[in-house]
Amino acid sequence: MVETLSDLREAGLDATVAALAGAEVVALEQMTGGGNNRVYGVKLSDGRKVAAKCYPSQKEDPRDRLGVEFGGLDFLAQQGAGSALPQPLAADREAGVALYEWIEGEAVAATDPEARKLSDVDQALELLEKLHDLRLTPGARELPPGSDPCFSGADLVAGIAGRRSRLGEVAKDDGSLQAFLSGKFDAALEAGTQQARENYKVAGMDFGAAIPEGKRTLSPSDFGFHNARRREDGSLVFLDFEYFGWDDPVKMTADILMHPGMVLSAGEEVKFRTGLAEINREDETYEVRLSALWPLFGLRWCLILLNEFLPERWFRRVYADGGRDRETAQARQLDKAEYVLCRAMAR
Repeated sequence: MVETLSDLREAGLDATVAALAGAEVVALEQMTGGGNNRVYGVKLSDGRKVAAKCYPSQKEDPRDRLGVEFGGLDFLAQQGAGSALPQPLAADREAGVALYEWIEGEAVAATDPEARKLSDVDQALELLEKLHDLRLTPGARELPPGSDPCFSGADLVAGIAGRRSRLGEVAKDDGSLQAFLSGKFDAALEAGTQQARENYKVAGMDFGAAIPEGKRTLSPSDFGFHNARRREDGSLVFLDFEYFGWDDPVKMTADILMHPGMVLSAGEEVKFRTGLAEINREDETYEVRLSALWPLFGLRWCLILLNEFLPERWFRRVYADGGRDRETAQARQLDKAEYVLCRAMAR
């Protein structure tokens, strides 16, 4: 979608971008595919091209997405995290706009493993290992927790309960959502929680105790090939760090392997599993936590998939990429949630 400068001037976007870039805006083109924010490719009068990301203000979801993403990428750039991340350029927090390096290249085929190389997993693991190593650097402790962090089994269950409660409010007016939650999800959650607690007990671990700081990692949270672009030389650049922060590496692992926006081949899944286990080899309870909490992470993803039923989340979807049919989107997400629930409980 290409918007005229006159349309954008009404919102003041071109002036904000020009002030941040120090050059006049020649053209802006809205990129498609964003789930929460609008992203524009911006051509400047000095010949440069940058990415402008607009973060809407929303009282129902007060998370500082701009501050987290820009601040996180700035920290990582200062630490020499490498070319696998876009460089942050400038930000206007009041306007909710940030400029980032424009990445030339193509979107990675997130749902078609045959269109990828197995070495793509190596590139992803290399970045994740760098982030894990950077947890020990000065200044890292000043970074915030990731979005919805899970530092204990109890944290995970509490987070799921909060999402379930919010969806329960809107399910009162939606029979299909209510049937899924009451008829299938609640029983799975009870069984998954009971089993996870038992597994912790057998392993001599406290379900309610947070993991020590030394076992935590710096997690991109929403990480994978669905948020990556491939440069002409074959190297990958990973985008969207608005949920970046401290978290349990077990949650990061589960999110990568379960993310519904990405389909992994059997070989890729094994490579991710073994690679992440190696990165966390000094954590003697990593594998135990991953096995015990796996079904619960799947149930968490069931509820995330149902965000289209929440008015505040639907607002973000429409803001980022308008023209969606809500009823169709909700039915599609409900089907996905059913599939993820079956997959999670089968494991």
